[in-house]
Amino acid sequence: MVRTTTHLMGELESILLATDASEQSKGAAQEAVFTALECKAKLYILYVREYYPEIPESLSKALEGISEEAKAFLENVRDMVTKEGGEAEIIIRDHPEAWRAIVEEAEKLNTDLIITGKRGRTGLKKLFMGSVTEKVVGYAPCKVMIVPKGVKVHGETILVATDGSYYAKKAEKEALSMGKRCSNLKRILTLSVAKREEDLPRASKILEAFRELAQEEKLPPRVNLETIEVVGDPAKMIVKVAEDEDANLILMGEYGVTGLEKFIMGSTTEKVIGLSKNSAILVVK
Repeated sequence: MVRTTTHLMGELESILLATDASEQSKGAAQEAVFTALECKAKLYILYVREYYPEIPESLSKALEGISEEAKAFLENVRDMVTKEGGEAEIIIRDHPEAWRAIVEEAEKLNTDLIITGKRGRTGLKKLFMGSVTEKVVGYAPCKVMIVPKGVKVHGETILVATDGSYYAKKAEKEALSMGKRCSNLKRILTLSVAKREEDLPRASKILEAFRELAQEEKLPPRVNLETIEVVGDPAKMIVKVAEDEDANLILMGEYGVTGLEKFIMGSTTEKVIGLSKNSAILVVK
């Protein structure tokens, strides 16, 4: 089987689409189908039926089975892949925690990428605190792409947000790798946000280091590398610059993997996921 080397994601063996079959998840489903076909990767379509042993039996009956609407959604995604000669499989799991089921499937299947909607919640999850998406990002064994409703990743302009940290540098390298392998990519915007004016010199050093890395990695001349340093709230500025520059993919590093409390509430990555409406976010592991 001949693989394409022009897609942003490069060579992938398998992709896991984690979906709740809602309107909000359509963007993620479309991106998963496109990526699977372009990369000739197998697409696993995972739907989790949540159940809660502690709730009354009468209420739990609402979780039984799968609606005809959800079934049609899953089958349509599968058929969009198979009709084009690709390979796709629907997986339905029962689990009290949707995010944990997603992570377990990704580990079992050894998937290269998880694609999910921005705020997917399954069954009665709306009654409980905690975001499925943020927990998947925190514990996933591979890269995770979060796609807001209606967003399409065209791949001509991407934005990589960096603070010079260990995880941000992984995002930097991923962006450069995309630049080398994807012929459609024309611009890499590299953004470093200083919270205060006095922090601008550090932001400048981070961007200069990235330019040096791009030279070492031999980024093709067809890709225009632009560096941007601004002052403000990191998450808000990342989303704003992405919108202003029409970058529909934001690359970010993962922050903290040893525990959910370290991963997240209040981190820049989590805030960008929450704020972004016009750009997908790729969290690099």
